[in-house]
Amino acid sequence: MSSSMPFDEAAFAEWHKAQQQQVAEYLRKLEVFDTDITGEWLWMVPHRAMLGRVWPKHGVSPKLWVITGVVPTDHAEAGAARTCRDAVRYFALKWQLEAARLEQGNSGGAAKDDGQIDWQDVSSNISGRAEWIYSLVNDDRRWNADGSPVLRIDHEAAQA
Repeated sequence: MSSSMPFDEAAFAEWHKAQQQQVAEYLRKLEVFDTDITGEWLWMVPHRAMLGRVWPKHGVSPKLWVITGVVPTDHAEAGAARTCRDAVRYFALKWQLEAARLEQGNSGGAAKDDGQIDWQDVSSNISGRAEWIYSLVNDDRRWNADGSPVLRIDHEAAQA
């Protein structure tokens, strides 16, 4: 896909809406908030990843970092990261540790039959996505000194 292709606003809007619904369902299942939530998306790689913060619409409960996309939908307490860049790094490291843990748990060989999970497959998938997002975190051209993204919608990273 060359970068000269025009950006498809409609496809992005559809993807963005689907990701927001996924996050809302994820948080509802976890019962993190017992009220309506609101939030802000701070960093988006079109069709790949979105990172933001969410909080209850009413009241002053703590904000959570949330991430979704081709990466696992996940959340972290507000205190886990001070900046957007730190939050992305936090998730990347968390998933790398999780992938390593899954690989270690796979001593009996990967099995897919009988409804068992192929842990090797799962862990390499998580670890590949964690490495991809970590490479973006480490690219200083993408981040301001205060840890905010240079581009709220990072089209170039979507090509990577």
